[in-house]
Amino acid sequence: MKRMLLSIFCALVFLVSTAQTNLKFCVEAGKDGSCKSKSSDFTISSAGGTITFLLKNEKGLGTSKVAYKIFRLGEDGSENYNNTIEQEVHENWNYAWEEAVFYDPGTYKVMVYDKNDQGNLICMGILKIFTQ
Repeated sequence: MKRMLLSIFCALVFLVSTAQTNLKFCVEAGKDGSCKSKSSDFTISSAGGTITFLLKNEKGLGTSKVAYKIFRLGEDGSENYNNTIEQEVHENWNYAWEEAVFYDPGTYKVMVYDKNDQGNLICMGILKIFTQ
């Protein structure tokens, strides 16, 4: 019984600590951590376009590395792996941003993990890409 209660407690602590972290999509991130032209829908040229991923946690990111694992969502709800972008960060940083280039229209899910793409899921977001 103690082991089960400890497991539940650890899971709750993890959820509370990571629930503070959020992912925003924007055209550009400001040096103060602001998100310029925040959206979940973007129109890019047929040659591709850059979207900025802004990761924020007011209490600090709590890790030295994050991995943005990108999936393209199929019409049937399937997740098709697209790319992983890893970024070195500092545990006490309140925010970090990374740019990603998209070439194809569609709906994408971005899952953010600590350390690497096999680490703990920190947060996730969905964005839609359209072409002109």
